Formats: sequence, structure tokens, C-alpha cells
Amino acid sequence: MHTLFRGLVYLAAGVGFAGACSSVPQATTSDQRERLDRIRRETEAAENESSVERMRVHMAEDVVMMAPNMPTVTGAPNADQAMRQFFAAFDVQIRYTSSEIVVTGDWAFDRGVYSQTLTPKQGGAPLRETGKYLWLYRRAPDGSWTQARVIWNTSDPVPGRGA
Repeated sequence: MHTLFRGLVYLAAGVGFAGACSSVPQATTSDQRERLDRIRRETEAAENESSVERMRVHMAEDVVMMAPNMPTVTGAPNADQAMRQFFAAFDVQIRYTSSEIVVTGDWAFDRGVYSQTLTPKQGGAPLRETGKYLWLYRRAPDGSWTQARVIWNTSDPVPGRGA
């Protein structure tokens, strides 16, 4: 009986230790949520002003940008170039709405939807689009958050294929 009791104690201690070491997501505090909300609002304003410089403030050096209808863009200099080309072609009016923010350790994500109007600078009808996004953040050593992965795609039906 003594051996059984000791075995149960060791088992309970092991389970408790394993649980304490696991990477179970912790509740996102209002302060953490506000920091990520602020970054999203600042990014939205930067896009609406065609300001790559203001967008760059929140990009990690090794950012990976996965946009619709184009190859993956890796690294902040390449993301800068891609956004400059995009802003040279379009006036942008975009609105992001977050659906979920989760922080776990030094990583976080913001998932939501967007609506945008792209007006071609060379003329033509404005393009309206709705879609979804997923932004993954990494906490920097100074405690700030940077966008490590930026992913978005349209929710609109493919032209000619209906809903």
C-alpha cells in the first residue's frame, strides 16, 4: 500500500509539473489587447495615407507577407518595396475589424475582417473588396510587438463563378 501511495504522489507531482511547463495560452489582458488594437489602428491609418514608413514601424525585420494573387514576400525591405508598388498603383481606403486577439508568451495573433476600396491612380472604377486577415506578432526584447507574419485574402467570390 505504501508503494502505491508513493507512486500516486509521484504521478500527481509529475502531472502538476508537466502542466506548469506547458504552453497553454494565457488570458489576453486588456493592456495586451490595447497594444495590439493600437498597432492595427496605426497600420490602418498608415495604409490609408499610403505611408510605408508608418507601416514599417511595426514590421519585424524577417516579416513574411502573404497577400492574395502574388508570391510570398519575405523580409522587411521586400515588404516595403511591395507596399510602395501597391501604393503607387492605388489610393487605399481600408477598415480593419478585429474578431479575436490571443497572446501566448512572446507570440500573439490578431484575426479579423477588412473592407477596402482601391482606386486606381491611372484611372478606372474603384475596386471594392471584403476579406479576412491573420496577423502574427512576436514580442521584441524591449517588450514591443512586431508583425512577424501578415496574411490576408478576399472573401469575395471569384468573378464569373457566383457566390
